[in-house]
Amino acid sequence: MTDAAIDFKQAVNHHLGKNLLGAYYPATNIIIDPEVLKSLSERHILNGISEALKHALAQSREMTEAIVNPLHEDIHAALSDPKYLEMVCRECIDHKVPTLIHYQDSDFNEMVPQYGHAIAHAIEHLSFHSGKDVCPLLHGEAVAIGMCVTAEVALCLGICDKNAVDEHYKYISQAGLPIFVPEGLSLDAIQEKLCYDKHYVKKPSMGLLEEIGHMHCQEDGSYAVEVDNHIIRAALEANFSRRDNSPQTKDLYTLDTVSPVSSAVNFEELKKNAYNASSTGCPCPAVDGGKNQGAMFAV
Repeated sequence: MTDAAIDFKQAVNHHLGKNLLGAYYPATNIIIDPEVLKSLSERHILNGISEALKHALAQSREMTEAIVNPLHEDIHAALSDPKYLEMVCRECIDHKVPTLIHYQDSDFNEMVPQYGHAIAHAIEHLSFHSGKDVCPLLHGEAVAIGMCVTAEVALCLGICDKNAVDEHYKYISQAGLPIFVPEGLSLDAIQEKLCYDKHYVKKPSMGLLEEIGHMHCQEDGSYAVEVDNHIIRAALEANFSRRDNSPQTKDLYTLDTVSPVSSAVNFEELKKNAYNASSTGCPCPAVDGGKNQGAMFAV
């Protein structure tokens, strides 16, 4: 309702990666009825909200806070509130439809809907093919993690400051979504799988945010930034570093039983520890080769 239904690109997965077989095929009519969400579990509703949050982070701080604040206050109440769910759908329609109407005008209209997806597609696919020790990720959960790692990429390239990265982790975790790459997914495996992303030509290509609600535009007018592999690796290592130094976490799969308020991350402590392993001037340190990996968590 907040993403795939509002689009003209349709695809299916391939054993080599996500969304590799598909076509441009716009729907004649799109029906969005939030009432049918009552048939879904909280985890699956939140999975869809993640895609709305993607548009919010890339296009509007106001929309970001409208989505996140009710979830942070009482996630169970928000996910069962028809008015809240309708608001999320309407906001997503208002922000996504213009990217479809003006699709050919600028690659902004491709990079916004794909924000965080290069990393997300890799870790989502791997989570289903890495053995019983890795819990499979739903698409929106992988996108949530992918957006956090993508913010780290922007920091490594000097496109955003550390506050913008911290805000990604804050907003996404306060929404009840995962923010860390799960244990069992190696740096090498993620980087290899990135080669199968639909925007990968010679390098991974992705949209990057300068701040919440504002996507970076290059001098040539393009919003698609080619990113060297060592930057991707540094960004992933920065995500691992935050995870390993996170002082208070809760597992994603306890969403139905754990209060989001009582288990909230201490973000001041998290920010203080986020880069404490760095011994160089790079804001995205290489931390132990990714060997000391914890579990996947969200707040």
